[in-house]
Amino acid sequence: MYKRCIAAFCLLSALQTNAQTLTGFSYPESIISDGKYLYVTNIGEGANPAAADSNGYVSKLTLDGKIIAKKWTNEKLNAPKGTAIIKDILYVADLNRIVCISVNTGKKVKEIKLDRYGASFLNDLAVKNDTTVFISATDIGQIFQIDLLTEKVESIAKLSGANGVYYDRKKSRLFCCGFVSDDFTKGEIIEVTWAKNTPVVRKVGHFKGAFDGIALLDDQTLLVSNWVTPNYPAGYLEIINLQDNSSKKLNLPLMYGPADLYLLKSIKRLYIPVVMDGTIRIVSEKKILTVSRPI
Repeated sequence: MYKRCIAAFCLLSALQTNAQTLTGFSYPESIISDGKYLYVTNIGEGANPAAADSNGYVSKLTLDGKIIAKKWTNEKLNAPKGTAIIKDILYVADLNRIVCISVNTGKKVKEIKLDRYGASFLNDLAVKNDTTVFISATDIGQIFQIDLLTEKVESIAKLSGANGVYYDRKKSRLFCCGFVSDDFTKGEIIEVTWAKNTPVVRKVGHFKGAFDGIALLDDQTLLVSNWVTPNYPAGYLEIINLQDNSSKKLNLPLMYGPADLYLLKSIKRLYIPVVMDGTIRIVSEKKILTVSRPI
């Protein structure tokens, strides 16, 4: 019995420490890849996600996590959060605008402002197609669809504290999770589908939390990050089965603010920005599917 307990403890310890940790960031909020490099948004000194203080920036890394340029672009950013990439353009949500930056030059090619819609805390981005993105506005609980060519903006759904967004092209459905800043138990998850071009919104299960990042592992499995509390390391990743609405908690060390995670399927790696720790965690996709436990 003693030997079995020791073996089990050693296995658990190995699994819990299997994540690689990258340091040297300033409140990293989002991470994305063009398949060649990683781009990390940093809220910047002061950690105020709503401040127009011009101290936010984007870092450029290798896929293994080596920093190529801590401050990759010279374009002025305030509190950059969610990102998307379409045809060598990095789209960055920054308070009341989307900043469009060439990944080849690091220079801004254009800017799309959404302040006229009442948004001052744009959060995450998801790509629908080569000319369309979705973006969440946390402060007003809205999810917008934006035509990048005409800059036409359409509200498609409401969710209190709308935060992480993920679009499933295969099934033409959008997932969004909520982060309600004044009550970390009120965030929910929704799915948006379309019937004759009209958005249809349904709640996913009865999950509650301070949800931030969201991704689809396969047709029936969602992965979300949950802060739980802003005051101490308690955040974790949650795997949700969309068929039976069951969930599992990824067995990793607790995190101090897990944010807009990104799964790079070509190399089977999950990247997790941990805002309050100032770190990025890297976990293999295999471990996501095997190292989990029921909540």
